[in-house]
Amino acid sequence: MEVKRIQSLALKQLKEVPPEFIRSPNERPENTKAIEGVTVPLISLSHPHNLLVKEISEAASEWGFFQITHHNISQTLIQSLREVGEEFFGLPQEEKEGYANDPSNGKFDGYGTKMTKNLEEKMEWLDYFFHLISPPSKLNYHMWPKHPSSYRCVYHPNILKVIKILH
Repeated sequence: MEVKRIQSLALKQLKEVPPEFIRSPNERPENTKAIEGVTVPLISLSHPHNLLVKEISEAASEWGFFQITHHNISQTLIQSLREVGEEFFGLPQEEKEGYANDPSNGKFDGYGTKMTKNLEEKMEWLDYFFHLISPPSKLNYHMWPKHPSSYRCVYHPNILKVIKILH
């Protein structure tokens, strides 16, 4: 069975967005306004562990997301990770499919597509590349892309640094 990928759909230069992806008017960006005085929760990794756990728990349950500060991950590394991700998703479809995951067979690492319906029954569909980075025993380097060649150069030496910072 061929897996449909969102990137393939987008590259077909569709004239219209398929109806199952069209959000209701109240969910569209032009109709979602920031609430004055309300900001996304900021959580500093410099806080004591017990406070950190409490803040993350509260932000996750009340907001569903949060922003982490004081993580000591350099902007240069973040930018490099973003660039190799963009390079990977810019590869020809056939090459990306060589890294396809297969959750039905317990193979979660690799290139995949997630399709779910939101509360209004509209499709949320994304392509992704997933691989575990922690614990180190779960690293599956043979599923890491060989192209772009910089992918492994950026990820490999930095993964353990990031894990150490976040633990």
